[in-house]
This record gives sequence, structure tokens and C-alpha cells, in this order.
Amino acid sequence: MRCSLDGQKLGTDIPDTGQEVMKNIKEAGFDAVILFPQSGPETERAWIYHALDKGLKVIVGGRMTHPAYTVSEGGFITDEGALDMYRIAARAGINNFVVPGNKPDVIKQVRDVVEAEGIIPVFYAPGFIAQGGNISDAAKVAGDRFHGIVGRGIYQASDKRAAAIEHTSQL
Repeated sequence: MRCSLDGQKLGTDIPDTGQEVMKNIKEAGFDAVILFPQSGPETERAWIYHALDKGLKVIVGGRMTHPAYTVSEGGFITDEGALDMYRIAARAGINNFVVPGNKPDVIKQVRDVVEAEGIIPVFYAPGFIAQGGNISDAAKVAGDRFHGIVGRGIYQASDKRAAAIEHTSQL
């Protein structure tokens, strides 16, 4: 079984801590990590390379589904800084990215940024159903390598199987 650690708090510490963290993650049996590298470019690069050195697949995110995350939405993170998180990852050879499924315009921006670096992206996108995103709209701008992540839309449904079939039919 493939197992990814959704460590959205990973990548927010100093560069040096990544080596020990990735060692522990690998020893715990994980195959991949998800990083949101908000501590800056040096931490991002260090944590990516520490993960790769341990044989872990790396998935990088820079934008979130909730409002008031980036400056343009009233948040703290600059819009360009968030795009730089994807750009730096692409330059390190990463092709797996988390994008906000409820923000197709952001998915398009991220796709343009990573493709400009010569990377064909694989996108993983939350932000559907409970957060208002439309799976079909996100898939159209994301391209052929897209994975919609649906949580509450399935696990809060009375008929989980029917909900899963309904949501996957939008792909």
C-alpha cells in the first residue's frame, strides 16, 4: 500500500531539521510527503532534497483553499511568494503539486509557472463540495494528470458509495 504523509506543517521549520524528519518519515514506512514550504526558499530546497535523499516522493503546495491566505485575498502570504514555492519545487525536479481545487484561476497560474520550468505537473486538489469547488472546472484547467481530493463530500454523506460515484463522475 502506498502511503503519503500530509505534513502541511512540514517545510515550515529551519533547513537543517529536514534531514532528521525525513529519516523518521521514511523509517515509519511512508512513501511520500506533502510540504507547504512557508519558511522560505532555503528551507524548501533543503527539505525537498532531504526527502529525495531518503527515497521519498515529494508533493509541494503553496496555495490553500480557504479565504484570506494570500495578500490578494486579505492574507499574509504574497501571491508571488506562493507561486515561488511551486517554481522552486519545479526547478528541483518536483512534478507533484497540491493546488486549491476551488480556485481554478490559481490552478492555471500554477500550471503556467511549473510548465515554464519544463515540468509536466501532476495536481492533487482539495477544496470541493464543502468548500465550493467544482471538480470538472478544476480538472479542465489542471490538465490530464489531475487527482481531485474529496473528503467531507464523501465521509459526511449518508450513502458514501453513491457520493463517491457521483463525485468521480465529474472527472
